[in-house]
Amino acid sequence: KVIEDAEVAEQQLEMSEQKSQEAYADFVQSTTATIEADRDAIAEKSEQVAAAQAEKSETEEAQLSNKLELEELNSLLKAHHVDCDWLLQYFDIRQKARKEEMDSITDAKAVLSGAGYGK
Repeated sequence: KVIEDAEVAEQQLEMSEQKSQEAYADFVQSTTATIEADRDAIAEKSEQVAAAQAEKSETEEAQLSNKLELEELNSLLKAHHVDCDWLLQYFDIRQKARKEEMDSITDAKAVLSGAGYGK
């Protein structure tokens, strides 16, 4: 009976060993699949990071270009503002001078037409 018990125990151990080997093989296979999936995910994320960095670089260049353009436009606006301020400041004086000039031209035309002032 001891031999039979030993044979049964040996069969159970062999079955247990086989199940353990199958479980280990499944574990190795699933681990390998997980590692490959993680590698693929890392590669994909790396590509996304590279694309995002390229887009960021383009955006920063565009922002710099826009900033320079805004500074140029701001300078132009200030120049126009100075010109406009000068026009507004001297508008009345220039209008009075223009009226006096037109009156002088009218008088000169009248003199040349033969009108006599003060005769």
